[in-house]
Amino acid sequence: MKFRNEYKYCTPFGSPKHIWTCVGRHGAVHLHISDLGDDYAKKGHERFSAGLEFHHRKPPHYLKDDAPSQDWCWLIGAPCWHDGTSLYAHETLVPFWTIAPHDHERMLARLESEYKDRFEGDHIMDGGTSDEKLHNAGEAA
Repeated sequence: MKFRNEYKYCTPFGSPKHIWTCVGRHGAVHLHISDLGDDYAKKGHERFSAGLEFHHRKPPHYLKDDAPSQDWCWLIGAPCWHDGTSLYAHETLVPFWTIAPHDHERMLARLESEYKDRFEGDHIMDGGTSDEKLHNAGEAA
């Protein structure tokens, strides 16, 4: 599978913000991590803010009856069904990033893996993506 990967850096409000995107034929994965700095962390706050977002070209099972989240998605250039998680990004991807914060190829390879798990894994063939199974398991509980 071919991906269109990109890394961007900006400093909104004076804080470093890193943005990685991985776009494929089924949708896209978008990760952003902001470093809010030591001073902010010393006040009892989390130093990093992060979010992992998924942009689906077709609705996943748990959104099948919903209209697109966006009529025109800035990332995939089409309508999309959008979902995401800040908890997973903060607990899993921020520590992964802090090990090698300047190795963007490493992070993009990780996002390709996230993409494949979300959009192309074996679980797609047996009734849905892993997040759909978690969502459905929560409904059954």
